[in-house]
Amino acid sequence: MGNISIIVRLKSPDPAAMTAMSTFRRIYPEMCPDSLQRYDYWCFMNPRQGRETINGIVSRYHDIVNPNKQTWSFINESGDSDDRSDDSMVWIDVRVTDRIDSVSENWTAILRRSNSEVDGVLCSVLWRFGFAPGVSSDNARNKVLELTVSTYRDHGLLANPVSQKIDLPAPLKI
Repeated sequence: MGNISIIVRLKSPDPAAMTAMSTFRRIYPEMCPDSLQRYDYWCFMNPRQGRETINGIVSRYHDIVNPNKQTWSFINESGDSDDRSDDSMVWIDVRVTDRIDSVSENWTAILRRSNSEVDGVLCSVLWRFGFAPGVSSDNARNKVLELTVSTYRDHGLLANPVSQKIDLPAPLKI
């Protein structure tokens, strides 16, 4: 069995995404996306019972998904989410993971102690940038990298390459 990933989002508007979008509009109006979404991205390594194991973990641990405040969906190996939406926007996804990640280490330890049958957990933040249909994928990708990766005090906002790993995964259908 391979890794299985889920994404978790707030049911209400996400304050971190709203703050980032407001900052982008103020500081980088020419590069600002039309939409910005933030998800918690959980990758469970080699769950023995596949999705059944993940369903059990999610239903048991409300620190991973709080059903009162959050919704979640699976991401399959091809990068598609179970939650399909037909959207004409150009979406560029950026996954930000701490290089020294105590959250992943702690959840791995918790799940091993409870015999949850996973080899490990990797926790990240997934940022989804949406651009109008007329923007090319290459142009959108360049804008996202400029907006995301901090290289100066006043440049980039969402990830510090010194302490975080930045991945541009295959586009997701969320």
